[in-house]
Amino acid sequence: MAATIRLTQGIEASIRNGHPWVFADALKLAPGLKDGEVVELQDRGGAFVARGTVEPRSPLAFRAWTTDPREAVDDALLRKRLAAAIALRRELLRPDVTGWRACHGENDQVPGLQCDLYGDVASLRTDGAMGVAWEERFVAAVAEQLAPRAIVVRNPHQADGEARVVRGRVDGEVEIAEHGRRFLVDVRHGQKTGFFLDQRENRDRVATIARGRRVLNLFSYTGGFSVAAAQGGATRVTTIDLAAPAVDAARRHFTLNGLDPAAHEFLAADAFDVLADLAAAPPRHDLIVLDPPSFAHAKKMVPRAVKAYEKLNELALRALPPGGWLATASCSSHVRESDFLAIVATAAARVGRAVTIAAIAGAAPDHPARPGFPEGRYLKFVLLRVA
Repeated sequence: MAATIRLTQGIEASIRNGHPWVFADALKLAPGLKDGEVVELQDRGGAFVARGTVEPRSPLAFRAWTTDPREAVDDALLRKRLAAAIALRRELLRPDVTGWRACHGENDQVPGLQCDLYGDVASLRTDGAMGVAWEERFVAAVAEQLAPRAIVVRNPHQADGEARVVRGRVDGEVEIAEHGRRFLVDVRHGQKTGFFLDQRENRDRVATIARGRRVLNLFSYTGGFSVAAAQGGATRVTTIDLAAPAVDAARRHFTLNGLDPAAHEFLAADAFDVLADLAAAPPRHDLIVLDPPSFAHAKKMVPRAVKAYEKLNELALRALPPGGWLATASCSSHVRESDFLAIVATAAARVGRAVTIAAIAGAAPDHPARPGFPEGRYLKFVLLRVA
């Protein structure tokens, strides 16, 4: 019989409405619980609320798997949920997409597991001590459902956070395709699971408006937006990232896609410094892409993150000519869409520029979200035309 834990705050309605997380300050935990142990969550009166996994020493102490008292949290449920997630992607994605997210954690009702499939290599990112405790079960389920030739696992909360090849063999980079673009993914040393699949459809949006324009892609990583813009007909694309190896990878991606790197510009530099210089000079670009890393990994970091986002967008708007375009994004889950739109509005007001929102988007469809879990809608992408 599973151990029981109790809520100390009246948040059971939120859990029943789909929010999968309960933090330690809202719980009374039984002694002796182990990371990843399946427990039953009760309300303050002792009534069943949910069943899930516990992480007793973490601020995020409980993750709900089910609110059905008849449903067991076990390997069978894990396989069922993962199979359903994969089936959903097969319905949503075009057949020419060979890099896609097979499992999006809590949003697919598989707490603690993100699984991206790059060709025939599965790259897993598990979360917290719960992810470590469930690693063998996650790996076994992925192997059964996807049959990849290799499986790579990383857990950023572990001491080194390095990716480990736990099944098969990975030699070098893995090539993927998306909507006519080709990329090389380093599943062992790349950021996240190796690539930012969540911006796939937003790369399409940038490609659509890039024709005949000079494009600046900041925080470029390995140049996903840059390739999209160049394929879309941009006259010149400037690709900038602080990491020189990422910029080198972007240059190789141009070659891989039949684009001449010599016709474009690649630079390892700080985006804030570059934008500050551009904002003080006559406009050199017609379209700027801002896709920075998360500035708010925790709620307490939000005020500082807001200032950083405001500064970035203000500088970008100063650097654009009338009729220019800004594609700006935030992947900080603690900064909600309404907050990000307010940030953009503040930046526009400070520089005295009128802007028109042409599109508001989120993550690609293989990164679904669930009602009642706003943190799952982490990515915000806004396309603006500047007057």
